[in-house]
Amino acid sequence: MVFSSNAFSATVTAKYRITRASVWRRGLVLWSLLVAATAFAEMPGYLRAALGKFNPEVPPNWAYTLTTERSGQQTTERFDPSKPPAEQWSLLRTEGRAPTSEDLEKYFKYKASQTPGATQATFHKGDIEPGTIKLVHEDPDRAEFTCTFREQSTNADKMLGHLGLRLTVNKHEPYVEKFSLTLNAPYNPILTVKMRELVVTMNFSPPTGNRPSLPAESTSHFEGRIFFFSLEENLHFTYFDFTAVP
Repeated sequence: MVFSSNAFSATVTAKYRITRASVWRRGLVLWSLLVAATAFAEMPGYLRAALGKFNPEVPPNWAYTLTTERSGQQTTERFDPSKPPAEQWSLLRTEGRAPTSEDLEKYFKYKASQTPGATQATFHKGDIEPGTIKLVHEDPDRAEFTCTFREQSTNADKMLGHLGLRLTVNKHEPYVEKFSLTLNAPYNPILTVKMRELVVTMNFSPPTGNRPSLPAESTSHFEGRIFFFSLEENLHFTYFDFTAVP
């Protein structure tokens, strides 16, 4: 076996670089956590309390009814997490009437192609970068804040990095009453799609007793292009008839 001092030196150098990069990354993570903890501690008490309880999606173990309006058409569905995954969603009404057998067949085929479970939120509260939270409006009852998302929370398409978040917080019963997501500038998540406008809002009910704050309604507005076709879509979602399930 021929021993090469150059090869040995290259190996040691490579390992040193890997170790140094690893230490650097860990240092950045620890620094980010320290900055976030400091920013959180400096927040007003009502904002800390509201963010601590904030959940931009329906919490687990809650059944609910969801009405969706799109392009003049309306559907009403029921979600029940206590049922088996394939039976958790059921169609109650479509286009203002009870669904036909054909409607139900199409509905269940569509749901079978989707990820099981409740509707997923666009982001989670842990995605918010505490150091970017800024007060923009305040009165005796409410305060509005703008903020952005952590870089490590963005997915492969970096979508969250192109969105700004605005939170409306109730001071008296600290909770997030509303959030608004807005596209900062036109964006191409993939080559064939161009997003020109995107606005997503969600309003929440106040917490009462053992019932947490829950989504009440949500809207989204999208304008853009897919391949060579211009597209505009407006959606309205209404959440109601919440029931806690085992």
